[in-house]
Amino acid sequence: MTSEKISEPNEHSDAGHIDSSSEPVSPANSDPALPSFLTHPGKVDRWLLTALGLITVYSLALIPLRAYLLLNHTFLYTLLTGSSLSVLSIAARTPYQPLLWAGLVTVAALSAVKFLVVYFFMGKYWGQAFLDWIFSSHTPLWYRKLEGFVQRHIYFCLFLAFLPFSPIPATILVAIAGIRRLKGWAIAGYVFLLALLLKCLYFYLGVTFGEEIKPVLMTIDRYMMQATLALMAYMFLVIWFKNRKKS
Repeated sequence: MTSEKISEPNEHSDAGHIDSSSEPVSPANSDPALPSFLTHPGKVDRWLLTALGLITVYSLALIPLRAYLLLNHTFLYTLLTGSSLSVLSIAARTPYQPLLWAGLVTVAALSAVKFLVVYFFMGKYWGQAFLDWIFSSHTPLWYRKLEGFVQRHIYFCLFLAFLPFSPIPATILVAIAGIRRLKGWAIAGYVFLLALLLKCLYFYLGVTFGEEIKPVLMTIDRYMMQATLALMAYMFLVIWFKNRKKS
């Protein structure tokens, strides 16, 4: 994400609109390229921005540790990320222990959706300006083509987002649910149920195929790492190119 975003002022921010006729605005705070929750953040805005920053640092810090934790500290990795692949790995080498199995899939499901509540409230308080900012004026083709469908069928789209290896980002869909002011408890319960079903599927695969699934696990993880790094590189290149072009 970058500061080079174009969005309308945030109607849900505590900061509200600033009347330039009654109070001077510094050049740094009058940049029209920034949404109002960045230029004039209120208390809620600052909390949400801090949470978003912590989530970003947390996610980036785990990337280089993914393979090590997945193979050597699998349960810890499950606790930290809710990884479906770690659930599969534990199931493949764990004897019949119903309580442990139930606890494993529950913890994994909770960990997988733990940050979605932040995106829901960002959508609720920042509105459409949040999507404009997070897309950095490069709205994905899938969203431009399917925006109306997504808005009308948010629960079905969330279901698609929780299918194995789905490219649909649940974070964006939950933010859209917040923008639409849907009931937070209903969205939270629904995404937890979807995450629980997904973890149960991977658990079943691990129990069914046992240790034979381990080479597949390592291969999938390697491709996921490559895709993540490629996506990050593309994002930084886009930001760099836009900044250079503007300057």
